[in-house]
Amino acid sequence: MDINEIKLKWKLKNQDKEANINLWDEKAEHFGNYKILTMENDNFMKFLKNRNFIKNDFKVLDVGCGGGKYTISLSKECNHIYGVDLSPKMIYYANENKRKFNINNVSFICDDWHELNIKKSNLYKQFDLVFASMTPAIQSVSTLEKMNEASKKYCALRSNIKRNDSVYDKIRKILNAPESKPNLNFLYAINMLLLQGYMPKIDYEDKNWFYKEPLKKAYNTYIKK
Repeated sequence: MDINEIKLKWKLKNQDKEANINLWDEKAEHFGNYKILTMENDNFMKFLKNRNFIKNDFKVLDVGCGGGKYTISLSKECNHIYGVDLSPKMIYYANENKRKFNINNVSFICDDWHELNIKKSNLYKQFDLVFASMTPAIQSVSTLEKMNEASKKYCALRSNIKRNDSVYDKIRKILNAPESKPNLNFLYAINMLLLQGYMPKIDYEDKNWFYKEPLKKAYNTYIKK
């Protein structure tokens, strides 16, 4: 597979942007309530630190920041960190947490990474580190390239390779719906970087998430899925 073939296959699918925003707005309360992560209890933060991808004088960008968990948790490790997300409610909770934890070197931007113009937004080559953690913001050639365009040193992409959902998997069987397709974003990204001459460093983590929400909200979540 060459770069042109990846560009043909790895494109953003037609999506209902308003539905996407509503979906993440509904999840904002959950993702906006968290404890500060540390190097001791979070492998991704440890990965960034051990690889020297983040330093005290660095300017950092968190793509698809959600409620700002990593943005705020990493604020003590750099000079200034920005978070961008398309959900207004996610950004609301992110700013609330910024005030709650009394963090002064964090800024949040409400914008869609899929549509964001890096140069017009004055983000081109502005950051020492650009990272994206478990976010649908990176799901095409253009969205990965924007990470490189915004970075002048390092990029880090944290993505699921295979994800199971105990509730969704049972619903799928009841409805005889087809199995979820494997997540190709990671494979496309790795192949694209290798073909461009990069040698990405790869770590693997097996992780479990426990997610609770009221029945009505869960119903709406799975209907939209």
